[in-house]
Amino acid sequence: MAKVYFESLPGFFVTGNLYVPAGPGPFPAVLLPHGHWSYGRLENAEISSIPGSAISLARQGFVAFTYDMIGYNDSRQLTHAFGGRRQSLWGLSLGGLQLWNSIRSLDFLQSRSDVDPQRIGCAGASGGGTQTFLLAAVDERVKVAVPVNMISLHMQGGCLCENPPGLRLDTNNVELAATMAPRPMLMISATGDWTAETPQLEYPEMRKLYAFAGAEDKVQTVQVRADHNYNRETREALYAWMARWLKGAAADVRVEEQPFHPDPLPALLVFHQRALPDGAVTAEQLTASWIAAARSQCSNTDPQVLRAALRHALAAEVSATAPPGRSHNVVVLATEDVELEPALKRAGFSVRRLAFTPPDAAAAAKIEHFETYNRTPASQRVADVARALREAPHAMLVADGDAGPAGLLALAVAPADRAVLDVGRFDTSSDAAYLERLYIPGLLRAGGLPTAASMATGRIVIHNAGTSFDVKGPTVLSQRLSVPEVVSRLKQR
Repeated sequence: MAKVYFESLPGFFVTGNLYVPAGPGPFPAVLLPHGHWSYGRLENAEISSIPGSAISLARQGFVAFTYDMIGYNDSRQLTHAFGGRRQSLWGLSLGGLQLWNSIRSLDFLQSRSDVDPQRIGCAGASGGGTQTFLLAAVDERVKVAVPVNMISLHMQGGCLCENPPGLRLDTNNVELAATMAPRPMLMISATGDWTAETPQLEYPEMRKLYAFAGAEDKVQTVQVRADHNYNRETREALYAWMARWLKGAAADVRVEEQPFHPDPLPALLVFHQRALPDGAVTAEQLTASWIAAARSQCSNTDPQVLRAALRHALAAEVSATAPPGRSHNVVVLATEDVELEPALKRAGFSVRRLAFTPPDAAAAAKIEHFETYNRTPASQRVADVARALREAPHAMLVADGDAGPAGLLALAVAPADRAVLDVGRFDTSSDAAYLERLYIPGLLRAGGLPTAASMATGRIVIHNAGTSFDVKGPTVLSQRLSVPEVVSRLKQR
């Protein structure tokens, strides 16, 4: 067993323990994220033992790496409540950082000469199960996965680290986990927790999704008669699955766990009675460096990368071109100005006043991790504008108030022939402006309104921009247009 630490970001450390079999290798390897046990990766009890699984896997010929959740044990630079709205704007979250640590842990394993880089699995229970299927979903280097006591349709993760913004918007854990198909996955559940119905509900749905990849034989389920756990019976099922798919064992292989004796806690802790390495950052420093790096990347990254990131942040359907048909002289209108609609009608335009989905802040406040499953009010405004434009091919858009900036974002994913947008002197350089008027997680990480402007088609006029609205492409006017001037702009050919 070796103590391990390495940087996943400058000054930010992944910490854990590496267990290596005797002999030269290369060996298959298993990454072991832990759940929210009291002792984290060091938990060693009858109901759960992370060191026990690592010791046992090493005895069986696997390299095993256990590593800390953020805020647990040696990972003490951030708390397990890290994050906030500003961080979310820039695509920074507790769950995202943990996933990044897992990706970098794969890098660490693949960097070792005693690890076969093509034979790496991942297994964890509870919150570690969430980390397991999310890592498998985003990184194909995970060849085999065993998420334990986590894939449920009615309790999909109770901690902040399992609920980054937008993760389950119009989807769920079963669909997320199924994205690893056709790679093998074993769904282990327990009779005494929220996975009690997995064999009857979630597993059949998973098999259907695996069938799309022609891989029904590569997903199986095992249920243990126990409360929420990572106990010996669960671990033995894990060992057999890894032996089958990473070592070529028979499909009916059984692997019995032998007695083990973990090292005492001080011997496992990386920084026991030691200071963190020089250059270790605080939460404030990590946030600042992340945002600085993101700003630099927005200035230097291929625009197509930013555009893809913006579509992801908006979670919007994309209409590259308008559908057949034409909404002749139709104006989609989202305004607080009572004079605009009658003026447009007098000028011969057909007006479709946009009906926004009303937010219910009181109801949202009662829902834990609301933004994981739902749009923010600003994101919903964008979706409403985009929907209205798709329903009126070749229409024009006039918007002001909060709908003005939202309208520009909508034009990035839904075309309009023309648009006149009052952006209310929005300051595109100000995080505070986005937080107050256009809070959409990940938006600034994708370049914000400047990226949207680069994607929008048609003739676009932005007015009442003031002096701090910096975008390229549309016509930008610092002053506000009068109602007759708005109508005139729409009538120009």
